[in-house]
Amino acid sequence: MNPVSLLLIDDDPAYCLKLQAEGRDYRFEIVALHNLEDGMDALVASRRIKAVILDGRCLLEPNQKEAARTNFVHHALQRIADIENEYNRIIPFCINTEHPNDFVEDLDGIAPVFTKSLNNADLFDWLNHEISQLPETMIRKRYNETFLKTENLFTDEENDLLIDVLQTANSSDPAVIITNLALLRRLLERVIDISCTVKLNKQPHDFKVGHGSRTRRILDAMHRKVLPLELYNSANQLYVTCSKYGNHHGLQIKGELAYKPGKFAVQYLVFMYLELIDYLLD
Repeated sequence: MNPVSLLLIDDDPAYCLKLQAEGRDYRFEIVALHNLEDGMDALVASRRIKAVILDGRCLLEPNQKEAARTNFVHHALQRIADIENEYNRIIPFCINTEHPNDFVEDLDGIAPVFTKSLNNADLFDWLNHEISQLPETMIRKRYNETFLKTENLFTDEENDLLIDVLQTANSSDPAVIITNLALLRRLLERVIDISCTVKLNKQPHDFKVGHGSRTRRILDAMHRKVLPLELYNSANQLYVTCSKYGNHHGLQIKGELAYKPGKFAVQYLVFMYLELIDYLLD
């Protein structure tokens, strides 16, 4: 299992190195930055970062001339809340400072306050607990066998997209359904490309020439050699349905009855996709 990424915003480089070293014993990979602006940019850029450790006083900007601001925590909490709302994320955060008494009362019920260098074990235990309760962590545990197979074959973004689909597969919101279908097609294409290399010993770009999509041509090549008929039919159904309703907004053929997939169709297709992962990435 890969280490869990944390973000530390602290303007003391020596302390950052110390905490990074201690974090490795807890399987934490700590990204240390020294001002709020750079820290928030990193948080937006990477969903791998699961929690944030904030200094009590720190710089707001990279080129800030004056000393670390005492209102740093106020600005940091607002920025984290904005990111949570904009990107639909839950981001646990805490304060780690040399002056805990300056923050405990004001942050009571908002964020825990830890004392630098004195109780790092408590800090890491709290982070472990909070991260274990995150929805994406629960999804990874529930579908552990799937993510063991995709962990090193998918990019971080692709694994995050799969988590998003699994988290929202029960949604009846038409916009979420369309998004999930589009994501499933993208994720299916990734699995088929990987399988093309592993199972057929060919590169996906070898299938660029010809009629239809590359994915459909790879599936045809895998039929019987790699995929049993049932899974070949399932993969084609998954691709066609997700393409039509996720990527092409359900364009109707003349004379065809109108239909829009609902949440149960999405759930069916999601489990069909997981079955393909289980078989092809074995």
